[in-house]
Amino acid sequence: MNERIKELEAQCWEPRQYGPAWFNSTKFAELIVRKCAEISEQSQWSEAKGEYYEGFNEAMIYVSNKIKQHFGVE
Repeated sequence: MNERIKELEAQCWEPRQYGPAWFNSTKFAELIVRKCAEISEQSQWSEAKGEYYEGFNEAMIYVSNKIKQHFGVE
Protein backbone atom coordinates (compact mmCIF):
# COMPACT_ATOMS: atom_id res chain seq x y z
CA MET A 1 0.00 0.00 0.00
CA ASN A 2 1.17 3.52 -0.75
CA GLU A 3 2.97 5.13 2.20
CA ARG A 4 0.80 8.23 1.95
CA ILE A 5 -2.34 6.12 2.31
CA LYS A 6 -0.81 4.37 5.33
CA GLU A 7 -0.15 7.79 6.90
CA LEU A 8 -3.80 8.77 6.45
CA GLU A 9 -4.96 5.39 7.74
CA ALA A 10 -2.90 5.80 10.91
CA GLN A 11 -4.83 8.98 11.73
CA CYS A 12 -8.15 7.12 11.68
CA TRP A 13 -7.74 4.65 14.52
CA GLU A 14 -9.70 5.75 17.56
CA PRO A 15 -9.24 4.23 21.01
CA ARG A 16 -12.21 2.68 22.81
CA GLN A 17 -12.79 2.35 26.50
CA TYR A 18 -13.23 -1.42 26.11
CA GLY A 19 -11.86 -3.56 23.32
CA PRO A 20 -9.57 -2.84 20.41
CA ALA A 21 -9.26 0.50 18.69
CA TRP A 22 -11.95 1.36 16.12
CA PHE A 23 -11.15 2.33 12.54
CA ASN A 24 -13.13 5.43 11.52
CA SER A 25 -13.75 4.83 7.81
CA THR A 26 -15.68 8.11 7.48
CA LYS A 27 -12.68 10.07 8.69
CA PHE A 28 -10.43 8.07 6.33
CA ALA A 29 -12.60 8.95 3.32
CA GLU A 30 -12.70 12.61 4.36
CA LEU A 31 -8.92 12.77 4.69
CA ILE A 32 -8.51 11.30 1.20
CA VAL A 33 -10.96 13.82 -0.28
CA ARG A 34 -9.23 16.70 1.50
CA LYS A 35 -5.84 15.54 0.23
CA CYS A 36 -7.10 15.29 -3.37
CA ALA A 37 -8.56 18.80 -3.16
CA GLU A 38 -5.34 20.11 -1.60
CA ILE A 39 -3.23 18.60 -4.39
CA SER A 40 -5.49 20.20 -6.99
CA GLU A 41 -5.24 23.58 -5.32
CA GLN A 42 -1.46 23.32 -5.01
CA SER A 43 -1.12 22.55 -8.72
CA GLN A 44 -1.07 26.24 -9.56
CA TRP A 45 1.71 27.98 -11.41
CA SER A 46 2.62 30.61 -8.87
CA GLU A 47 5.54 32.18 -10.73
CA ALA A 48 4.00 32.23 -14.20
CA LYS A 49 2.40 35.35 -15.58
CA GLY A 50 -0.23 35.96 -18.21
CA GLU A 51 -3.90 35.40 -18.85
CA TYR A 52 -3.51 31.68 -19.64
CA TYR A 53 -1.80 30.96 -16.33
CA GLU A 54 -4.31 33.01 -14.33
CA GLY A 55 -7.11 31.01 -15.95
CA PHE A 56 -5.34 27.76 -15.13
CA ASN A 57 -4.86 28.78 -11.51
CA GLU A 58 -8.52 29.72 -11.17
CA ALA A 59 -9.48 26.38 -12.74
CA MET A 60 -7.39 24.44 -10.21
CA ILE A 61 -9.06 26.24 -7.31
CA TYR A 62 -12.43 25.57 -8.92
CA VAL A 63 -11.62 21.86 -9.24
CA SER A 64 -10.50 21.74 -5.61
CA ASN A 65 -13.76 23.32 -4.47
CA LYS A 66 -15.85 21.00 -6.66
CA ILE A 67 -14.12 17.91 -5.20
CA LYS A 68 -14.87 19.08 -1.66
CA GLN A 69 -18.43 20.05 -2.57
CA HIS A 70 -19.13 16.73 -4.30
CA PHE A 71 -18.12 14.77 -1.22
CA GLY A 72 -19.57 17.24 1.32
CA VAL A 73 -16.23 18.15 2.83
CA GLU A 74 -15.70 21.69 4.07
